[in-house]
Amino acid sequence: MRNLYDRFAATVRGARALAAARLRHEVLATLHQALQLCGLSQSEVAEELGLRRSAVNQVFRGDGNVRINTLADYLHAMGFEADVRLVRAGEPRSATVQQRAVRPATRDWRVRVPQATASGVFLTRESEGRPIFVEWNSTPIGTTNGIRLVAEVHPVDPRVPSPETYISLGTAPLVTT
Repeated sequence: MRNLYDRFAATVRGARALAAARLRHEVLATLHQALQLCGLSQSEVAEELGLRRSAVNQVFRGDGNVRINTLADYLHAMGFEADVRLVRAGEPRSATVQQRAVRPATRDWRVRVPQATASGVFLTRESEGRPIFVEWNSTPIGTTNGIRLVAEVHPVDPRVPSPETYISLGTAPLVTT
């Protein structure tokens, strides 16, 4: 016999409700994490937003529906922004059951694939995680002079290349993905 979760997820209405609950949980977890990391109290967030503490408390409790602009305002008041990724329906549950990371539905479309440039400059990663430019010597005519990857490196984000995806190019690493 299947468990209650599986029986619930087997219906269209149940699967939709579970997806909504997961999203609500993720948003609330993000808000609470931002609150903890910023070091402000809910009263201070309310003051920053020009709202009553009770209204802010209501959002942090998950009462009602929060508009996207409201979520953005709260996160900004705490010094953060949200980054949303698309996953296939049921993927978060599968990842939990299989004890693995959630797989995005597609590659991050915001990160451009390497393309040849006329400048012969590469975008790489410093030890602090900030991108830097490294000069590259031109190659003979008929071969690619260089590539450029336009992306910021965030070591804690699993969708961004990790240090293992870098290869040595002299003394400077080059992003290969």
